[in-house]
Amino acid sequence: MDRHKKYFRVRPSIESRVTGIRDGVTCQVETRFTKSQPSFIDKTEKAYFQDYCKYLWENRKNDNFPLIDPSRISKITYYKTKKGVKETDFISSLTDNSFNLFDFIVSEETYKLLLEANLPIYNKIQAYIPEFSTQREYFLLGFPELSLENVDYAHSVILDSFSGVQLRINSYEEYANRTYKFTKMHNIQLKADHKYDIIKLQNTGLFFSNSLIEVMRLHNITGLDYLTQSIILPV
Repeated sequence: MDRHKKYFRVRPSIESRVTGIRDGVTCQVETRFTKSQPSFIDKTEKAYFQDYCKYLWENRKNDNFPLIDPSRISKITYYKTKKGVKETDFISSLTDNSFNLFDFIVSEETYKLLLEANLPIYNKIQAYIPEFSTQREYFLLGFPELSLENVDYAHSVILDSFSGVQLRINSYEEYANRTYKFTKMHNIQLKADHKYDIIKLQNTGLFFSNSLIEVMRLHNITGLDYLTQSIILPV
């Protein structure tokens, strides 16, 4: 019997046939700060958002994850980066001065599916995309990071990014002081179980549980890439 829970890394899609973005790099939507296309209601909300993100970034190594105050920021307006951007359920976004602390924009329908999963605490801000033809509710979501100190290095697969050779690393201290700085964690095992269906691992990315991925696929949710990089949890 399998005594482990498995997660796989996910990301907003970079496939051009899905997003309409040919270069595979540019996000689907972005914030702007012009008079004709302001992303924030006013300067006060903009300043609060940027100050919050700066504080969270500077204190990201702490275990606490103070949530943004929803009463101080009503919404963020996003604009298409390219004319041919497609409307998907998960949307990649570039939010200036956010230090990439937010993970993606989701449609209201997709958000309701996520609510059925076991989620950690997270930030949610209403996102408005006026250029989309279908005026749906959207939300910008951001999840807390799990420190790399939670990784069981002795039982994880860590590869040299250039040669692909597996490295022998037994502890966080060895990993932090490793000779080969360009490495990739392929199969990651954590020291302890985590009850949530979403895990965000520091400097690595966002992972969905197998069961949550099955729900996304069952409902034909668009705009999400499923990768082979995995996390295994002891049960």
